[in-house]
Amino acid sequence: MINGEGNQMELAELLKPYLNKKIGVLMGGLSSEREISLRSGENVYNTLLKMGLNAIKIDVGPDIWEELRRYKIDIAFNVLHGKFGEDGTIQGLLEIMGIPYTGSGVLGSAIAMNKLITKKILKQSSIPVPSYVPIDFKEVDKTINTIESQLGYPFVLKPNNEGSSIGVKLIKDRSNLDSIIDHYKSNYPDCFAEQYINGREITIGVVGNKEEIFILPIMGLKPKNEFYDFHAKYTKGMTDFELPAKINPEKERIIKEYTIKAFRELHLNGVVRFDVMLDMEDNPFFLEANTLPGMTETSDIPAMARAANCYEEIIIKILDSSIK
Repeated sequence: MINGEGNQMELAELLKPYLNKKIGVLMGGLSSEREISLRSGENVYNTLLKMGLNAIKIDVGPDIWEELRRYKIDIAFNVLHGKFGEDGTIQGLLEIMGIPYTGSGVLGSAIAMNKLITKKILKQSSIPVPSYVPIDFKEVDKTINTIESQLGYPFVLKPNNEGSSIGVKLIKDRSNLDSIIDHYKSNYPDCFAEQYINGREITIGVVGNKEEIFILPIMGLKPKNEFYDFHAKYTKGMTDFELPAKINPEKERIIKEYTIKAFRELHLNGVVRFDVMLDMEDNPFFLEANTLPGMTETSDIPAMARAANCYEEIIIKILDSSIK
């Protein structure tokens, strides 16, 4: 149980199952989020060492199968962001090799990496999501007409399978939309338009499994850019944070209920971060689930955990998620 008191004797007891384990921190990889993953991995690696655990860093490349056989790790602490790391691929490989790993399994990872599937599941579960229109590059004019009639301007253009807000763009009007869509066709062939919610963004950290779920203090985001994009996420000083976020208590209760339900319906495990927009009345709209959220020195999850005085407990809970 996470109590936020940081009791060293309790922490020592929680650490016992891992004292004789060799923990491989999987980081880097070949996705567009490689640099962020390296920073996350370095931060996690240093934390594990400070906690007295036996950890090694593994920069994941094409020869990862051979590396894992060579290192003979007992647990894989997965900090691979983006494709291959959080889409079910590395999870499947680790299962084939019989190596316990942290975070969500193959199914939950694959679902959450696909924003459109995530939205469909959340919507079917009566969890509110913004309206959206998949981009059909074979019928661009028809798609634009659908966007204009169903969403209007402004709207948000998003890749379906990227993380860290890579490729996310706010479209304010019709001008240059054709050239923007051409750019997406070349760089993000699987993408969609999403309703713009006029309000504020919050992010919700969750750790646990389907039986026990702990919600970290909710963080409010006030980016100095137009919205919380890649630059705002990973550049110090580009976002002001409100921790905990000031939310109407009844609305916060509802948001937490939706969060727990989403965690279970999406088959998630370990640490997850939900990005949520609140409209002007604090009504929530769930955007996406991040199954391997950033763990860098400026990332949201470590900040939330420190605010609750439970950072080391969260790391242990992530390790606990390797027991599936």
